[in-house]
Amino acid sequence: RCLMISSEVRGRVGIVTIDRHERRNALDLHHVEGLRSAVDDLVGEGVRAIVITGAGSSFCSGADLGGVYGPGFRDALYSALDAISSAPVPVIAAVNGPAIGAGTQVAIACDLRVAAPAARFAIPTARNGLAVDPWTIRRLALIAGVGVARAILLGCEQLDDQRAYDRGLVDRRGSFHDALEW
Repeated sequence: RCLMISSEVRGRVGIVTIDRHERRNALDLHHVEGLRSAVDDLVGEGVRAIVITGAGSSFCSGADLGGVYGPGFRDALYSALDAISSAPVPVIAAVNGPAIGAGTQVAIACDLRVAAPAARFAIPTARNGLAVDPWTIRRLALIAGVGVARAILLGCEQLDDQRAYDRGLVDRRGSFHDALEW
């Protein structure tokens, strides 16, 4: 298991923490594989729900641009997103800080999202002249609506916790402990 992705069980709730402070919890191949593995392992342990969060002040600052161009990153990322979105138990994102790019993808793969005041959501892919994959477009539009998806994906808008809540991207505003209690 990846040392920068930790998991634990509290009662019947599994907790997955992305813990990579020096990179603001950015994901590379090793970490997305660890994320998928942690979710799969907790499901195998029989938890009734899973909470995914980030250590420190970031949820996940996105893909680690120094480590995503190698072979297999995209496949591993979508494998992790599929493990989260198809888990047979509710998965809650406790978004404690910025969720940028792949961080927003992880959050929208979850069934529910709880956002702390420091939460920010953005997918700035278009700013780099790149296209976003069809899964992200569909999932974001399904959760928050076509207008919000267009603003985030084409307009590169960033939503804070209040705007994300007002537009349906976030289900509740609160802390990690609120997500855990839910």
